[in-house]
Amino acid sequence: MPREAPLHLGVNCVGIGNYDGVWRRPGIDPLGTSGADYYVRVAQTAERGLFDAVFTADAPGLMPAWEAEPQKNSVDPILAMTVAAQATEFVGVVPTVSTSWHHPWNLARTLQSLDRISHGRAGWNAVTSYSPMAAASFGLEQVPAKEQRYARAAEFVEVVDRLWRTWAPDAIVADKATGRFARPGGVHPVEHRGEFFTVLGGGVVPRSEQGLPVVFQAGGSPEGFALAARFADATFAATATPHGAQDYRRRLDAASAAARSPGRARVMAFPGMIVTLGSTDEEAARRSDEFFTPEMDAANLRLLASFLGVDASQLDPDAPLSIDPATFEERRKVTSEGNLRAVQYVAETGRTVREIGRFSWGHISVVGGPKTVADKMEDFFATGAVDGFNLMFDVTDETFPAFVDEVVPILQERGLFRRQYTAKTLRGHLGLPVPGDLT
Repeated sequence: MPREAPLHLGVNCVGIGNYDGVWRRPGIDPLGTSGADYYVRVAQTAERGLFDAVFTADAPGLMPAWEAEPQKNSVDPILAMTVAAQATEFVGVVPTVSTSWHHPWNLARTLQSLDRISHGRAGWNAVTSYSPMAAASFGLEQVPAKEQRYARAAEFVEVVDRLWRTWAPDAIVADKATGRFARPGGVHPVEHRGEFFTVLGGGVVPRSEQGLPVVFQAGGSPEGFALAARFADATFAATATPHGAQDYRRRLDAASAAARSPGRARVMAFPGMIVTLGSTDEEAARRSDEFFTPEMDAANLRLLASFLGVDASQLDPDAPLSIDPATFEERRKVTSEGNLRAVQYVAETGRTVREIGRFSWGHISVVGGPKTVADKMEDFFATGAVDGFNLMFDVTDETFPAFVDEVVPILQERGLFRRQYTAKTLRGHLGLPVPGDLT
């Protein structure tokens, strides 16, 4: 049964492309993500395709593959999205910033500045970071335990939200005749003394056209769902199968029912989808084969083994993957539970270790012509479990423009996707209400 609500689309600037080695392709700038032009190009393509938002991940640390690969996103994500916002008019801009390595006052100001600069198109992907390399960048010898990271995150996001709400929607009167800039009672100073932060004073940036930035969250653990239920407008998810998407939605809704006030909008879900597109299915398959050399498969096997906490010699590339409950419970404590569950869902389909290693920790993957890609998107959307997709492309500069030209029209013809923007803010694109004053 078709969904009545429109499909929402975002694009993830996951480096130059989703697969290692794509920087070596002809015409690709190996330093693309180290400058402004790449992010401007992606954002303008997204706007041409009527996308809701451009999203950029972040890994705040020197990754160990530096000898063979450029850093996925080397420039500061907020600066990248600020440049993208200046070059566009409608598309939303969503940087990732970790709650584990920053202070809420600085982040609140920076993100609300982006929201003002973009005239209400900013979002924030709030993550807690489980990478040892990121921890080392900030002087820690090991990553804090998941429970501590999420406790800090909950307090962090709460403080940011209060700082964003310092200025009521109607606080500023700017009456030149009387000299009154803000009305009495329209400014709400913050007095927070918590376990992790003390913040006394308030935010200094007034609200934008959309009120407050849109909050995204990207964690599939119970702790992540609890954080999303309290604070998030939407989530980024790893749900590689329809069954996985439905289970994710069930768990997210259960957490929301326990934490959200009645009448508050449902948390939206945007699973990641990796797209390899060709003019036909056969051409797309040939294109996919270009990325998966024996050396690449071996590297993927090592990464998958590391993710699962086993030696690569224990994994048979041509055999199905089995994750026993004890291993799952142990690994969820130290890595991304959302990705771990997604890998498990894919493993349940009988795919081999090699196939699982090829498709990025259990995100939805599709290799095909325009109709095949559109069919896959419609199948997931029709379940009611997802609200849209955060798209990743094999090589962004090669495949994203083709997606806009060849897949978006099919989605429009099927009544799944907008034919024009009807709003100018990110909240407007997503159908989210403008937040009111403090309650």
